[in-house]
Amino acid sequence: MYSAFEKQPQEKKELIINVAIEEFVKNGYDKASTDIITSRAGISKGILFHYFKSKKNLYLYVVTYALKLIIEKTMEALKGVSSPDFFARVKEIYLLKHKITGPYIKETQLISDAILSPPAAVQKEMEEVANTYYSKYQEDFMLEHIYLRELIQTDRLREGITADKVIKMTMFICEQLGNKYQTLYKNKQYDFFSEPDPLVQELEDYLQIIEYGVYR
Repeated sequence: MYSAFEKQPQEKKELIINVAIEEFVKNGYDKASTDIITSRAGISKGILFHYFKSKKNLYLYVVTYALKLIIEKTMEALKGVSSPDFFARVKEIYLLKHKITGPYIKETQLISDAILSPPAAVQKEMEEVANTYYSKYQEDFMLEHIYLRELIQTDRLREGITADKVIKMTMFICEQLGNKYQTLYKNKQYDFFSEPDPLVQELEDYLQIIEYGVYR
């Protein structure tokens, strides 16, 4: 669908993508102006629609681009996580999120807005994108890359507590905490990108409670 655009020089593509992301983040899908995008990108409106056919396709393209970029950066960063402790690793990975999004704040904001509050014009498509994303990065992925069973000190576990229970409890707490702050972000009551400390501090408190409760 985007073959004409993909054939363009990389520098030109990146300019159009970056300008479009900035416009969608600043004004939202409905109020975003293709006139502003084409003016800032130095192309005609006819060329833009030759590349993407519609504003809707342009939006879906840049959201997918941003999502792939953040996933790629996240996977790269995960390779550098070396904490030998289960709970320290979970916290370290959550802190990584802020480091990763730092250079890509607009891309991350675009993804968050598109998934948490999808514009009506692209709601169906964004639901499909979100379902694909969540199905790929659910429990199996988490167990392989984040909640590593081998880092749990099984010899220190209290009677009746297993590594599986520790993992499930930790995953549940992290999931609920993430849902809480996603709702706050959606309602414009919290912005992780500018103030990550409340989330990180609350996560650390819960991880300490779990750690002290499961180890003797």
